[in-house]
Order: sequence, then structure tokens, then C-alpha cells
Amino acid sequence: MKLGQSVHTLTRSASLTDYEHVARSVGLDPFRMLRLAKLPATVLDDPNLMISADSVGWLLEESARLSGQEAFGLLLAETRSLANLGMLALVLREEPTLRAAMQSCIRYVRLHNAGVQMRLDDAGDVALLHMDANMRPPGIWRQTIEQSVGIGFRMFRALSGNTFRPTGFCFAHESPTSLEVHHRVLGTAIEFSQECNAIVCRGRDLDMPIPAADPTLNREVKRWLDMQLANVRDEPVQRARQIARMLLPSGLCSVDQVAQHLGMHRRTLNRHLAAEGESATTIINAVRAELAEEYLANSKRRLYEVAELLGFSSAGDFSRWFRGQFGKTPSDWAAQYRKSRAAARPSSHK
Repeated sequence: MKLGQSVHTLTRSASLTDYEHVARSVGLDPFRMLRLAKLPATVLDDPNLMISADSVGWLLEESARLSGQEAFGLLLAETRSLANLGMLALVLREEPTLRAAMQSCIRYVRLHNAGVQMRLDDAGDVALLHMDANMRPPGIWRQTIEQSVGIGFRMFRALSGNTFRPTGFCFAHESPTSLEVHHRVLGTAIEFSQECNAIVCRGRDLDMPIPAADPTLNREVKRWLDMQLANVRDEPVQRARQIARMLLPSGLCSVDQVAQHLGMHRRTLNRHLAAEGESATTIINAVRAELAEEYLANSKRRLYEVAELLGFSSAGDFSRWFRGQFGKTPSDWAAQYRKSRAAARPSSHK
């Protein structure tokens, strides 16, 4: 485990609602899969158990791999309702607008699922609700991402009385072989091999009112959730990682920029990070390495595009840095990744 990674990245077992049914529908034994993931069978009965988000993420990826169903995460999202969010659903339902609901979801999501991070990029006519996985080891957690996007879409549709219609969805990973489930759950405006994972919508649509919102109840629920948040350690390392991940694709990531987004001076930031055995520079480099692997795993990205997304001025600079980090060229790493992925694919689903 790397320094700065929380020992407990937890999620409510509600994240596995309908797992038994979906697993059986694609030919898997759900209880065998739970044993492999080192999760107790009781997670299917009690939605309020706090369990490892890393284990849940692994379970979804392995379920997709063994079944050959590339949209496994979306199948889990397809039948979700607001009730699955527990207390988080109450505060969302009582917000006055979709924008306020999204902002509350971003603030409190860690109490429901700390394995998911959200951010609203709300500037101008277009708004993007970003969703990323916060799990170990770093990598491509496409099932968690697609499940989160699918659940988020369904939740905001329900809050708006089914009037919320995003202009599209974008995913950083490659397109699956079949888009049947994606089109059924999300619609047709889906783009893959993009710079981020997000629900894309019109800025003005975020002003949609939420019918029957009760501001008094909203204040009471927020007071209770804020008390729960106060018991969650807000690690400076994790916050710095999240900001670095947001800034790197823009080419504007630096120690000063990370510190500015966290509302502190760079010396103050490094003092906080030093207490965790880290520095802003090492965090930025680690996040850059994680993103490099994610981007290179996508065969549609050219080397110069990956270099630009990671803030390098040329593909050559990126290649030299990558070789120093991984001991091989980006092309060799990508070829090895695709070879291992092909070898892991079940023969019955070729």
C-alpha cells in the first residue's frame, strides 16, 4: 500500500444491489464470486454494511471478465432507485434544483461509496459531472465507472420527474464490442476514448427544480450528514491526488496550482503532505504515471495525444519520462497490456 492511501476505502453494500440476479443472468455463481472477492454473502441481504470498495471494484471487473459481459456494471445500474442511496437520497430529494443536488452528491458521496469521486465542471453552456474511481491498485476500473455513471443518470432523472436529459456521456476507456446495454440504459449519445468520464448536460438544465423539495428537511438531513463527514478523515494526500488528476489533462498542473485549488500556500501544502511522508511533486508524478497507464491502455490514442494530456511538450519528452518510470517504452507497455488482456479473455466468449 502506498503512503497516503486510506486504509479503509469503504462503500455501503448497497453498491451490490441486484448482484445475485445479474451474476446468475450471465452464467456466474454469485456466491463463488463473493468468496473470490473475500466478501461475505451477507452483503446481498444488508445494504448498510460498510465493505471494501477495492473488493467491490475487483468483483465487478472479474464478473465482467469471466462472463464476457462487458457491460456488467451498467446491468447493475439499470434497476437502481433513489432508495439505494440511503440517507444520501434524502438530502438529494430535498434540494431545490438539480445543480444543488449534484453539489450535495459530490460533498456526501464518500459516506455512501468512498470508491467513487465526483466533480462538477459547470462553466458556460455545457456542464460536465465527472466521475472517477478512487481505488487500488490504480488502473482501468471501467465497470465501477460505468456503474456510477448509470446510477447517477438514473438518480438525476428520478429527481427531475424524468425530465432531465443529458446531451451525452463520455468515457475514457475504449468502446465495448456491443453497445446494446449502453444504448438501453444511457441512450445513443455515448462517446468512448475521451479525456474524461462524465455525464454531459446543458448548464441551464441544472436549474431544473426538484418537485416537492422541503428546505427544512434538507437542513436537518444535511446537519446529520455533516456530523458523519466530521468523523471521516479528510487526508491532504487524497485531496491533492484528486486535484492533480483533474488538472493534468489541462496541461496546467503544478505544485502552485494544486495548492491554489486547495486554498493554501505551497509551503503549507507540502508541510501537510510531509506529515504523510509525501510531497506535492511525488503525488503529481504518481498520478501522471497512473493516467499514463490508463491512456495507453486505449489503443485509439496516439502517443502525442497521451503526451499532451499528461502535460508534456512532445512525445519524445513523454517517452523518456515513461521509460524512467516503467523501464520500457510506451509502445512496449501498450503491446504487453493488450497481450495480457487477450490472454485473460475466456475462450468460450471469443
